[in-house]
Amino acid sequence: MKTNKIALTIYLILSVVVLTLNGCGGGGGSTSTAPPPVVSGVAASGAPMTGTAFLKDSANNPEMSTTINAQSGVFSFDVSGKTAPYMLRAGTLYSMSSGPGTANINPLTHLMVADAAGFANMSSMNAFYKNPNGTQMGTISGNIGTARQHMQQTMAQLLNAYGVATVDPIAGPVIIGQGMDRMFDDVKMTIDASGTVSMMYVNGTAAYTGPMSNMSSGMMGTVITPPTTPTVSGIVITPSVAKMQMNALQPPQQQFTANIPVTWSVVTANGGTIDATSGLYTGPNVQGMFLVKATSTADPTKSATATVQMGSGGMMM
Repeated sequence: MKTNKIALTIYLILSVVVLTLNGCGGGGGSTSTAPPPVVSGVAASGAPMTGTAFLKDSANNPEMSTTINAQSGVFSFDVSGKTAPYMLRAGTLYSMSSGPGTANINPLTHLMVADAAGFANMSSMNAFYKNPNGTQMGTISGNIGTARQHMQQTMAQLLNAYGVATVDPIAGPVIIGQGMDRMFDDVKMTIDASGTVSMMYVNGTAAYTGPMSNMSSGMMGTVITPPTTPTVSGIVITPSVAKMQMNALQPPQQQFTANIPVTWSVVTANGGTIDATSGLYTGPNVQGMFLVKATSTADPTKSATATVQMGSGGMMM
């Protein structure tokens, strides 16, 4: 009888131990938790972009925002509870993500999204982002692969010159100062009110012209290989990127300065005006990306450009 009591006591003790271990997730003493789903990437258009990145999901939940790392351009969103696919924005540039993973934001991701969706201009792109349709968002995401092929075929000469012919602008690695980011250092993009895209070297030499909504339209202009691209001029423009908002009643202004005496001009047609001597820029009442050029007064062969990102009043920059 005493033996049976001892056996019963041992059985009860072992049962408690087993239940305790099971409750703790086994012998580890803690319950493992899966990491949250994340959409992250690099926002860059030559130099790393600064400020804020934004994300909208397919269910049109409230817009998410996160700070872009000023040194690396890296940003990250925890998309727990959000509905994929996602549309991302930094400044006036857009990108897409089919789900958690890498989604960079740069001039080429912008062109891919425009092509995948058939957005004719910045106004139509911004309007969709403000109030996205889940079904259409899925269609755009599904078309991104084809849009990437269009871009790679259309811009093959330029991409080959920088050794990035097969790099995926959305999901591929971005290293500041190398590869695709180096190309964005040398080649700047402008978008006018009608949706015409021009990509040009920093001295204003054309590299590409075509409609924003159709990257399969072909390459125009001249492609200059990196060793002969006139990028080093010693001219430093401040700011290098100006983020502005449209205002029909009072056109926005931005004071540009340079480290040496220069003559100022606006490269982009209908991209605003600038005082040739003072560098005071007045923006147009249209959305888009525009280039301001500073040309050395001592040596007119040397120049540099700055980018103007013009958003609508309802879009934070």
